[in-house]
Amino acid sequence: MADPHIQSPMDFLDYLTVCLYRTGFILAAIFTALLPYYEFAQIGILAAALLCASSLHIYLKKFRLLLQFATWLALFFQIIGQTELALGAALVTLGGLCFKEYFCFRIFALNLMPIFVALLWLTKVAEIIIGLQVLSVICTALFAVLAIQKWRMPLHFDIGDKGKYQI
Repeated sequence: MADPHIQSPMDFLDYLTVCLYRTGFILAAIFTALLPYYEFAQIGILAAALLCASSLHIYLKKFRLLLQFATWLALFFQIIGQTELALGAALVTLGGLCFKEYFCFRIFALNLMPIFVALLWLTKVAEIIIGLQVLSVICTALFAVLAIQKWRMPLHFDIGDKGKYQI
């Protein structure tokens, strides 16, 4: 997790991965808003999780690999046609990253996102339309707040101290 007070030297790949990671939250907000109305929104949420998971800057290897593995599972489930499981695995990644961002940067209510995305997935699978719509609004708002807050931060905040990363 990042140390905002530390500014490690950044190369092109650092800049690229931070931008991809932050763009993932923009896509998460957009496609979560569309989820109650369009089936293709699930693919957009998977794309958001892929962008974020491919560009993680988390010091602890176990957590980094856990979140990336959830995205690999999402991709696998999507390929074999298990779209509901794919959506659930992608939301595990995005919810976990929101939880992580709460502890790194104290962005309001992100610590509750794992619960909100779990409920979002359950209402989607159970076809509880009103619940899906309400949770979609909540999750969209929190993804949007996160995206806005992240893009307002200097890029080096996401990298932190490169010496702390477990390889």
